[in-house]
Amino acid sequence: MARISVNINGEQRTFAIHDRGLTIGRQLDNEIVLNHAIVSRKHVHIELRGRQAWLTDLNSRNGVTVNRLRVKEEQLNDGDVIGVGPFELQYEDRAAQSVVLDDSRYFPLASDARPVRGHELPPEAINLQEFYTIGMRLNQVVDFRELLDLVMEEIMRVVPAQRGFLLLLKGEELVPRVVVPAGTGDVAVSSSIVRKALEGGEAVLTKDARLDFAGSDSIISANIRSAICAPLLLQGTAIGVILLDSPGREQFSERDRDLITAIANISAVAIERARLTEELRQQGQLRQNLERFLSPNVAQRLAIYVAQYGKLWEAQEQVVSVLFADVKGFTSLSERLSPHEVQDLLNEYLHEMTEVIFRYNGTVDKYIGDGIMAIFGAPRLPDEPVDDQHAMRSVAAALEMQSAQKRLVDKWEPSKAFSIRIGVNTGTAYTGFFGTRHRLEYTAIGDTVNTASRLESAAEPGSVFIGDDTAEMVRASFNLQEMGKLQLKGKQQLVMAFKVLGAK
Repeated sequence: MARISVNINGEQRTFAIHDRGLTIGRQLDNEIVLNHAIVSRKHVHIELRGRQAWLTDLNSRNGVTVNRLRVKEEQLNDGDVIGVGPFELQYEDRAAQSVVLDDSRYFPLASDARPVRGHELPPEAINLQEFYTIGMRLNQVVDFRELLDLVMEEIMRVVPAQRGFLLLLKGEELVPRVVVPAGTGDVAVSSSIVRKALEGGEAVLTKDARLDFAGSDSIISANIRSAICAPLLLQGTAIGVILLDSPGREQFSERDRDLITAIANISAVAIERARLTEELRQQGQLRQNLERFLSPNVAQRLAIYVAQYGKLWEAQEQVVSVLFADVKGFTSLSERLSPHEVQDLLNEYLHEMTEVIFRYNGTVDKYIGDGIMAIFGAPRLPDEPVDDQHAMRSVAAALEMQSAQKRLVDKWEPSKAFSIRIGVNTGTAYTGFFGTRHRLEYTAIGDTVNTASRLESAAEPGSVFIGDDTAEMVRASFNLQEMGKLQLKGKQQLVMAFKVLGAK
């Protein structure tokens, strides 16, 4: 079903995930032993739950990451990278059994092939009612892994064979996804048969292929095999193959070959549909999480990036502008209103403020009660140029937030009136994603963030205070009033502050 690959002492090792699962850690009784001081004795466990692989952190001292996101428990997807101490383990969703393309161990002596032309088959090749029933069964399955199992189940039902393989292309590699019967050891199949089916788009029937043990004639004669190999074609391009074989000569007929060809044709379409559905589901789930704190256009770009590369980039140090906004006197306001009124008021206020932040391509880091923390200039995709306008956008957003707040207050009853304070600071911060695939948090940490928070606390109600570095970057576009050096809470050194009076 699946396996874990890891480099240990310069050697690439692969471990199949069995029903009992895999335990990873420093202790010698683990299935995967990673001998390093920051790896716990029992660090992480990976198990199969149905068709899905799940990872569980065994209360390790230094934690576990999946695609650089720290997790406690996580469902794994093909290609996920698991971080355990200094080791990177790759999860591969494939048949646990390794399939080796090796003509020296499985050599076809003669074969008959026919081109595959869509669903064009001889009238006697297949019962139309049976073909329709198989197609209906395949089209009713949405889950990608379940569909692959069903394809092989149907094929082995209509054309009994000793062994069956479903292999899909992943880049240039042909990956075994279903092996029947399931096992753990290597199995050899003919590279010539598979290559002919893939490159020529041909269904191949061999009547006297044999296992070559380089032994006596009697041994060779006892190991004669027959095989059928049909490509999974999608718009003329092979996405994989289905291979059947059995011991003995002439175990399959031309009708069997044509039957497998027909099922392979409809299977290819169903497999691609299920694969795209799974990809869109994951991308949609990620985008939904991202849109909680990013503008929709940024969220879409990030979701596409993660879907393409399968991971998020590492946290990085970069220059950003950080904005804090807070409601002045929210506690007294809450005392005057009912809980329901407070909730409605706060929801409408946060919605309006968030819309303004998104319009200026800001990132909502978090809501802190009635407060908001936003970042401008991050996140930035690795291939995007450095944003040199984030300070301008952060100050423009702050002024528009003040205007939007005044519009809200004007339409409410006087008892609901309030004002907000905003602080903005520009400088270096450490930014990155934290959480799990299903609950991401993007945040910034560092002195730049702390100073922005302190500037907001020092700001007058209804005003915007900014730091010295922000002022240097925006003074050509905004009228500023110097407020002098302020002693901000938690800061040993005085901080020069400016009040933003408006745009020039």
